[in-house]
Amino acid sequence: MLWRTPSVALAAALAACRGAGPAPPETAPVELTIEHRSEWRTLWLEGATNLPDGAYVNYQVTHEAAGATEVADWPATNLIESGRSAVQDGAYWAQISTFNWPPGAVRVVVRFPLPPQPPHVVERYGEFGERLGGEHVAEVRGMRTVEVEHAFEHRR
Repeated sequence: MLWRTPSVALAAALAACRGAGPAPPETAPVELTIEHRSEWRTLWLEGATNLPDGAYVNYQVTHEAAGATEVADWPATNLIESGRSAVQDGAYWAQISTFNWPPGAVRVVVRFPLPPQPPHVVERYGEFGERLGGEHVAEVRGMRTVEVEHAFEHRR
């Protein structure tokens, strides 16, 4: 009968391990804000974040005239503008020319972590944002991303 005790203990241990499964990845909350200011035909996008230095945020700026006017008739060539900004000391920024922009509504969307990102950022948040946490996290095409939006009225 002694031979049953170890096998019963082994079976119980295996059952416990099967039920536990792998531990879910720990999430890292991301804070991301966006504001704007306009100075002499230049739009400044400025944001604060708790992302590490060297992380990249992507932005897209869309003027309402881009959707209401044929591209050939646009009053400016940059009614839709996109780019990347590197985080430094808890902040990021971008500068966009508004020369020839008509008055109208403008929408700004900032996203993180669109690839490529530096290795230390991928290690912390995952290749596809799988360890990403925070208030504005969404699933986009199989990737977790933080997305914040800012809207304002452009005046000349």
